[in-house]
Amino acid sequence: MIKIIGLILILFAFCSSDGFAQFAGDGSYIWNLTSITYSVNDKTDLVISNKDHYSNQNDHFDYFHFDLIAYHEISKKFTLGLGLRQTESFKSNRWNPGQTYMLYGVYFWHPDNMIVRFANRLASKTYKTSNTQYGLDNITNIDFFVRSTNKLPKPFLMGELFTNINFQKVQTARLYGGFRLIRSKYVGIDIYYCYQKTRPTWEWKNYNVLGVNTKVRI
Repeated sequence: MIKIIGLILILFAFCSSDGFAQFAGDGSYIWNLTSITYSVNDKTDLVISNKDHYSNQNDHFDYFHFDLIAYHEISKKFTLGLGLRQTESFKSNRWNPGQTYMLYGVYFWHPDNMIVRFANRLASKTYKTSNTQYGLDNITNIDFFVRSTNKLPKPFLMGELFTNINFQKVQTARLYGGFRLIRSKYVGIDIYYCYQKTRPTWEWKNYNVLGVNTKVRI
């Protein structure tokens, strides 16, 4: 496990050093996510969230979505989720709406002083201007020093891999590194840097992202 974490840290350091060197001119982004979690009972949570993408290069917002997701705990290590996402993407000087239907399978692992959250997601994306697309996504999150009582911000790493089933190709890969600035029972605030590689067609494009997540539990 230590060797794996070391390789992840080395990869992130390489990507971030290359990324920050060209941050100002590559179409970099600022992302903001706000989520509210309501506990229906001890095993079921309802999450409402909104995410906005602001393009520094184009100097305007070019994407946002609203999510409604229900998670149900099957066991202490596995949770199922079912969600609906409303998206708006700014392309060709107009906003293009879409809906995404999502099914999550989330596995939790607690090695040493960490928490690993390994989530697979099946997605069906519908648009008014194009055919339905199907995706298989993976979202892996590692929180460090979770047992520590120190009040300093706790670091985390996250990776996202989005696969387009229609075209049988990996379409987007993201690597995050950040800190949990505030992590209490009812409020959480994270800041992070993300290095993103994506290919709307067959050519890869690289982007750098600075982001903040605000989470509220009621």
